[in-house]
Amino acid sequence: MFERRYTNTPLGKIDFQAFNLAMNKKTAFQIVLLILLVGGGIYYLATSFKPAKIQMVYTLHERRVYRRVPLNNQPRFDAAFGLDGAYKLTSLRVVALGEWTTNKQAQPLWHLVSDSRSVPVRAIIYGQRIEGMRPAVSGAHAEMLVPNVNYRLFIEAGSREGECDFKLPALPQTTP
Repeated sequence: MFERRYTNTPLGKIDFQAFNLAMNKKTAFQIVLLILLVGGGIYYLATSFKPAKIQMVYTLHERRVYRRVPLNNQPRFDAAFGLDGAYKLTSLRVVALGEWTTNKQAQPLWHLVSDSRSVPVRAIIYGQRIEGMRPAVSGAHAEMLVPNVNYRLFIEAGSREGECDFKLPALPQTTP
């Protein structure tokens, strides 16, 4: 089957060419299998120690506080966010998505940080006070959201993070 060629080595007469031809496919398969197993193990370990992302959903609610004189420039909807559990938030910020995609340091429209007495929350309404959190900039308030603009909410709770994109609907045109 194989042509016998012997070499003069300290190991004696060994048929290296026949050995190499017979073991190449088997060895290559074992090396590839070993690389796949090691890579899979590294991937599994890397993802198992990473904290899971905080899952969020948002809903829009029509404002319940009505004024005698309607403010035409205020949106009629409030954005409410539900979390997948109760979290002691450490940071919360809302940015305009278009601005954030070009500048990761975009000025947030609403930015709160924890003052170490944060209480666990399961839901957030844009612009409302959250117990145990304060504005990142003293005296700052949530800016008004503009309809038909995409926004992104970033939250942090210790080592866990989450984000949610949302958009307020356009205001219907009223005819006088």
